[in-house]
Amino acid sequence: MTKTQSRRSVSDYLSTLPTEPETDLSIDLISLETSQPRRYFDPEKLEQLADSIRKFGIIEPLLVRQKGSSYFLVAGERRYRAAKMADLKTVPVVVRELSDEEALAVALVENLVREDLNPVEETEGILSLLALELQISVEEVKSLLYRWDNEQKGKATNNVIGSDQQAQIKGVFEGLGQSWQSFVNNRLPLLKLPNHILEEIRKGTIAYTKAK
Repeated sequence: MTKTQSRRSVSDYLSTLPTEPETDLSIDLISLETSQPRRYFDPEKLEQLADSIRKFGIIEPLLVRQKGSSYFLVAGERRYRAAKMADLKTVPVVVRELSDEEALAVALVENLVREDLNPVEETEGILSLLALELQISVEEVKSLLYRWDNEQKGKATNNVIGSDQQAQIKGVFEGLGQSWQSFVNNRLPLLKLPNHILEEIRKGTIAYTKAK
């Protein structure tokens, strides 16, 4: 049995996670995970969300996991940051038992499907999700995608990717409502741009189509 076959896929364990009841938790007890898909938060939009929270509260609970006596945020970082700006003392949460791997997968899927990520964060998030699914590094994922794309275009003479990996990759992109070929040709080239250009794309000051 291979390493990939001996574990559940991302989609498998996301679809079987239980739904726990909502509870209130002191915001001071919640810490951020060391790895979060989102890196840039528009200050103006955060302030708008904070104003909404002041008026109406948090409509959708944050997702956290407990490790010992500490709670770590899995999904809902925009709401968490806006709640702090709004000086909320407690926030509604759902506490879920998750491994490190599951927490990362949930955070990635939550941000990719439900949040307004910028193109750079979305590209990096999808690569991380594929790396998690395939159990290889992000750099290996990029190489694999480029080789598969070349194979599809007739630029490779040998099969460079197995049918199991093809199914896994297609499954991730289908779950996100995207095409892997479009991702390879339109999104991966973004990461080759200079860092100062990538930072401007994150801020939304440059459209990624113009940056390319």
